[in-house]
Amino acid sequence: MEVLEKLIDPSVIWVTIPLAAIILAFARKMLRNHYEHQERMAKIEAGMDPDIEELE
Repeated sequence: MEVLEKLIDPSVIWVTIPLAAIILAFARKMLRNHYEHQERMAKIEAGMDPDIEELE
């Protein structure tokens, strides 16, 4: 419990929240790039040209 009490301390939490937000934003961008890459590889394996945009 000592670690949680230290993290909730106002003198520390002002650093922890922005740091967590930066880390989560970076992780989100990495995951998005990973899934876009997987989708692109699946299109190539299916014989499609991934650079052609689909008409909606």
